[in-house]
Amino acid sequence: MIKKLSVAAVLYAVMLSAGASNSNLFPQIAGWKMQEEKRVYNAGDLWELINGAADIFLSYYFQDLRIAEYTNKDQIIRVELYRHSSLANTYGIFTAERMPDYPQVQIGSLGYKSQGVLNFMAGNYYVKVMSAGVSEADESIIAQVASKVDAQLAQPEGLPEELKLFPEEGKSLLSDNYIAQNFLGYSFFRSAFSARYGDRGEIQLFIIRLTPEEIQKMLDQYIAVMKEDKVQQKDGFYTIKDLFNGTVFIRQKGNSLIGVLNTEKEDIAWSYINMVANKLP
Repeated sequence: MIKKLSVAAVLYAVMLSAGASNSNLFPQIAGWKMQEEKRVYNAGDLWELINGAADIFLSYYFQDLRIAEYTNKDQIIRVELYRHSSLANTYGIFTAERMPDYPQVQIGSLGYKSQGVLNFMAGNYYVKVMSAGVSEADESIIAQVASKVDAQLAQPEGLPEELKLFPEEGKSLLSDNYIAQNFLGYSFFRSAFSARYGDRGEIQLFIIRLTPEEIQKMLDQYIAVMKEDKVQQKDGFYTIKDLFNGTVFIRQKGNSLIGVLNTEKEDIAWSYINMVANKLP
């Protein structure tokens, strides 16, 4: 019995070692030595690596992080693969870190770059490729590594279907995003896609899509926290004077809650809401 247990323990240790040392997620690149970190970070210890930024990753249901470095003389390119629970959550963390003035690049489903950095999303992966050596790697080399990582991941290309519901006319460039939790500061609001419109991008249009029952529950909870004189309802349209968010225009249609913020003009608000509603079945 002792012998059998010893053999099993050895085999288990070998399997763990093999799994930790080679995930097959990082490609080999000619002229560069690739070293994958054995440690895999998860939701319980991500703060050890990115203490100040861990909370926002966790709010988008971060699953795990794998890291590898490519070395060529005094140049090092570091690749970080953040895996999230869904396409929407990956899109959410990607847009949370993307800045409107970053140049966009065609890689994966979406990508952007800044000095010495190229980040992109591919499926449920948010990928960061960056120069980390004594000598900064050329942008073309960083792009080459990113392209090979994208090919190795082999994720289906695409973005959340909800984005197609937003009107393109008048939408501010790169203003679209996704909030997984605590939208508008309320714990009962979640899974909200939004984009901005208007001359200065001041008008915010949002869409929450869940089951009709979940949507109704959200709406009921929202109305319940407002004072009675702050809520006006007519023909399924709600105008809510929210103490923290200003006037909020809302309409429920089936499995969707559509809303507009940051305008006092009803005709503009209902116009945006109806443009979305008309695309829904």
